[in-house]
Amino acid sequence: MSPGAPLSRADLLALVKDARRAPSVHNIQPARWAAEASGLTLLADPARTLPIADPSGHDVRVSLGAAWEGMAIALSRLGFEVAAPEMGAGQGVAKLRFSRGGTADPLAEQVQRRATFRGVFRPTPAAALDALETRLEASEIVVVRNRNDIRDCAKLADDATDEFLLDPRYWRETWRWLRLSHAHPAWNRDGLNADALALSGIERALGGVLMAPAGFELMRRLGLARALVSERAKTESAGALLLFTAPLNEDSFQTGRAFYRRWLEVTAAGLGLCPMSVLADLPRANEAIRARFALPEARRLVNVLRVGAPPSAFPARLTPRLPAEELLLAAD
Repeated sequence: MSPGAPLSRADLLALVKDARRAPSVHNIQPARWAAEASGLTLLADPARTLPIADPSGHDVRVSLGAAWEGMAIALSRLGFEVAAPEMGAGQGVAKLRFSRGGTADPLAEQVQRRATFRGVFRPTPAAALDALETRLEASEIVVVRNRNDIRDCAKLADDATDEFLLDPRYWRETWRWLRLSHAHPAWNRDGLNADALALSGIERALGGVLMAPAGFELMRRLGLARALVSERAKTESAGALLLFTAPLNEDSFQTGRAFYRRWLEVTAAGLGLCPMSVLADLPRANEAIRARFALPEARRLVNVLRVGAPPSAFPARLTPRLPAEELLLAAD
């Protein structure tokens, strides 16, 4: 760790509390931390995966990379300098070593403001989008502002979602991470609750029946499921779409680190963001996006994100997180 006195458990818990704000797929929060004399080790909880939606483990590994970056940012706030991750350290995903003498990361102040906005955006000032484009690295991000392009991508996203819903296993897995009622025991712990999903009162009232696997399968067979999950109006309200790309052979862990930082850049620009992962996850949709926007062959499409001006009160509350005490493993 650092020269001098080691960090106390209270210090470590404070760091984990900050680092846990990093995004993870479906908010499953797979990252765990173990403190050692030489630093921190990032581990993955084997029970927190998405075998149907993420069979390769790509999205979970992106989430772990974001968690590592979150811890590096948290340490910077305490004046620590963080070394590059040591991958595959023992049973862990990566080891994080740090020492005194660092300065606060310029994005550190955005961590507690970052959240997913899944509602309808307000009209987004062109100046705000201009400023965002200036902040982002053009090599990683393609900014789509043409209204026809955004409308076509909105339809493509709904069509892609329809294809995923043909597999009932996909929805059963998704349902496992939905919390549509305050009575759900994990409402304030993990997954996607009704607040995070920006569901209306009617959607909350009906969701427990129509979105449960049995009810949803009936709606699917009747051809009504698309109306339940369509996000077309929300996507069309976006000021822009961001096509986040990465080098073809880049480790998804490193992709996750960059992804988190780009999201914090969007937050710093005063805008809200929502991933539309289905456009990258479904091969047909992915190829359509690549072709339409002439993405370089040497880069892969990681995600498509809708961006715009959220309500002035956003975020009224942050997405639920597991207690830091559960994420910091006890020393052997």
